[in-house]
Amino acid sequence: MKKLLFYCGAALIFTAVLLSSCSKVEQPEPEIKSDLNTLNNIYFALNDNPSLTQDCSPVKAGDLYYITVTEGTDITTLKPKFSVSDKATVKINGTSCTSGTTPINFDQSVNTIEVTSESGKTKSYKALVQTGKPNIDNIVYSFMYKYSIPGISYAISKDETVVYKKGLGFAISENNIRTTPSHLFRLASCSKQFTTLCIMKLVEQGRITLDQKVFGQGGILATEFANASGRALNVTVRHLLSHTSGWTSDPDPMFTSSFYGQTLDQRINYVLTSATQSEPGTSFSYYNMGFGMLGKIIEKITGKDFETYLKEVLATADITDIHVGGDRSQRRNNEVVYYSQSGTNGYGNEMGVIKAAGGVIASTEEMMKFLFHIDGLPGIPDIISSSTRTEMLTPSPVYNRYGLGWRMNHSYYPGAYYHGGNLAGTATMWVMGSTGNINCIILCNSRSYISTFDDELYGLMKDVINLASNTTW
Repeated sequence: MKKLLFYCGAALIFTAVLLSSCSKVEQPEPEIKSDLNTLNNIYFALNDNPSLTQDCSPVKAGDLYYITVTEGTDITTLKPKFSVSDKATVKINGTSCTSGTTPINFDQSVNTIEVTSESGKTKSYKALVQTGKPNIDNIVYSFMYKYSIPGISYAISKDETVVYKKGLGFAISENNIRTTPSHLFRLASCSKQFTTLCIMKLVEQGRITLDQKVFGQGGILATEFANASGRALNVTVRHLLSHTSGWTSDPDPMFTSSFYGQTLDQRINYVLTSATQSEPGTSFSYYNMGFGMLGKIIEKITGKDFETYLKEVLATADITDIHVGGDRSQRRNNEVVYYSQSGTNGYGNEMGVIKAAGGVIASTEEMMKFLFHIDGLPGIPDIISSSTRTEMLTPSPVYNRYGLGWRMNHSYYPGAYYHGGNLAGTATMWVMGSTGNINCIILCNSRSYISTFDDELYGLMKDVINLASNTTW
């Protein structure tokens, strides 16, 4: 009986243990899904896209990819090759994509690339795709990224024919409006070449001479500025054009903040009564106020506003979309927005005051037309005579790298004439008559204050011209 009770008790204990162990079966740990959603690269491979002539890689600018594909490519059916985080998926313009397989229409103002992680988290990227010359566009893209330039318009001509023109990036970033070659940009000191043209036309017409005095008895502006004295009485039109007036940019009332709110006349009066001056014609010092004075001369002689007379001169070359700029409320429909850096104000300059020294706005298309009409080549008739052009482009006796409103004799551009311009929110440059009759224009809707910016803009221009020289157009 005792054995029976023992066996029964043992059985009950076994059953209890069995039931207890069954109730404690461990459940598998839930799978941890990755949150990674990085787009490592995207490009277009020749093997996947027969309309290409080469693989086309991007220039990456943060979460933005600039991609130029070879000319003649149908960008409405491109198959992108991309790499993303492990187990992430990709949608481009709302279409689910497999790398190298799915055709996508990239003919959008901005192409949106969504990378979704295994866990469902999505990150968006942008791609700006266009056809063109990847080898040239890519060096411009790299410059844009390095110096935070939202948009650049540039153009190349050879033998008075535009062989390449492109708008890169954004004319208006906040609205995703892409830059085009017809967008207007502030030219900053590239405005001076337009002022020079107006003066040279007045010289051709016999209405003024280059060696005519500006101030004092018999001077062009004698009545307007009767307080001129001393060395100012010796300043000529030529001195102002060649930056040899004897005045220096310390300060330059045209762009010194303490003069903000003053009229051009008030600033000229300051120069005549308070600015230090050496003997005119003896040394070179780049002086924006000199071109402000030239603007006054143009208005005095013509009896017209500077912009009105400039447009009349340009109309003889069928150039109609060049103007004096204004503030942001006066932005023209085809004008870019100017983006400030380092705490500067891209809309802080008084365009009506600086107009003859730095206030003109233009597109690369219209600027190239202008160059064709002053380049001295036999194809398109010039709007100034050969002798006037020679006078304009002859170096100053005291500084062989500047003529009348144009720079020259730079080792980067042998035999060519050039000028650059900078304002807050603007950087510009053009070169006329480089080797092989190549002209090039670069316009930016921002400028950087990193110390290497200006030198690298010169270098970018040199590189673009060199590539153009070695390209079969």
